[in-house]
Amino acid sequence: MTDRPLARRRSTKAPPSNEEATPETGATGTKAADARQRIIAVAEALFTQRGFEGASMRDIAAAANLNVASSYYYFPSKEKLLWAVWEKGGLELLARAKSAMEGIADPWERMEAACVAHVSGLLDWRRANQILFVMPPWQYPEGIRDQVIALRDEYERVFAELVDDLPLREEVDRHQLRLMLIGALSWSLYWYKPGGDTPEKIARCMLNMLRTGVQAS
Repeated sequence: MTDRPLARRRSTKAPPSNEEATPETGATGTKAADARQRIIAVAEALFTQRGFEGASMRDIAAAANLNVASSYYYFPSKEKLLWAVWEKGGLELLARAKSAMEGIADPWERMEAACVAHVSGLLDWRRANQILFVMPPWQYPEGIRDQVIALRDEYERVFAELVDDLPLREEVDRHQLRLMLIGALSWSLYWYKPGGDTPEKIARCMLNMLRTGVQAS
């Protein structure tokens, strides 16, 4: 599933440090970092528009105003570039959830803030990042599977800790509760339509149904 440049063999060297220059431009580390971020941003957009298979490294390089060999200098394969896109999105959502909970002491209010951050974050993301949280792990590209799973585990630990802090009945299986909650929240990607309930309302409604139950008294 990896595209390779036709004219030149790609470099397997690591990207330059701040003191080194890139081979194609002589640019210092700052320009190299800017080029790398530009490639990631372009890849994110093209993966969203065309899918992973539909966007070639040559397409991405052209959209980033680079030659294809330069793209391979920063990312030795398209899988590595996909990981960079997913890592960026995963870390952004992680930061978003943690930021939403800052200053909140009540366990249920903290959980609500994290749920709202999760749903609103997923629904205003581009598709390339959304896939990270809804694609089954066995469908991840083999070359980056361990990294993707580690990132998802780090994110889900936030919700595991939140569930652990909730005042629940003794018989409640907290592990199953966490899986059900994240699964239900994430599945909104498939049925959400702009103009209906807001992501914030969806998240609060789901959590409230779990908290209070739906059976008539």
